[in-house]
Amino acid sequence: MPRKKMCILLMPFFATSHIAPFTDLAFHLVAARPDDVEAAVAVTLANALVVQSALARRGASHLATVKVATYPFPSVDGLPSGVENHSMVKAATDVWRIDVVATDEKLMRPEHESLIREHAPDLIITDIHFWWNTYKIPPASVEMVWLFSGRRAEG
Repeated sequence: MPRKKMCILLMPFFATSHIAPFTDLAFHLVAARPDDVEAAVAVTLANALVVQSALARRGASHLATVKVATYPFPSVDGLPSGVENHSMVKAATDVWRIDVVATDEKLMRPEHESLIREHAPDLIITDIHFWWNTYKIPPASVEMVWLFSGRRAEG
């Protein structure tokens, strides 16, 4: 009888310099134990392309090894629809708008709770910006890892 795979949900901040390393981590976790681990990177719809691009650099055979789970980005005054990542902001003076949304528990927590319920992960790896994921959402049976990630985005 096949055993249940460990389900890992990774939740990065809205910047390529966070999404890419979270995606790389997801890839390596699955690649190390493909029969035992499944991983999903949870991002907003517009950021799904960042995950898919990071996976595509590993070759077509790796695209299916890591899933992409999407959730809606809240409407933000001053940001056009679809602008959901630091690198998408036209005016550098508007980057703060994404930061404010990311750290707003009332806006983000319901979507994160929904994803966590839907995926029922055994482990959540969350970015430091989403602090509520470590303290308020997961049931006691879910392990948590709280990360701050960042690296220079590859061009």
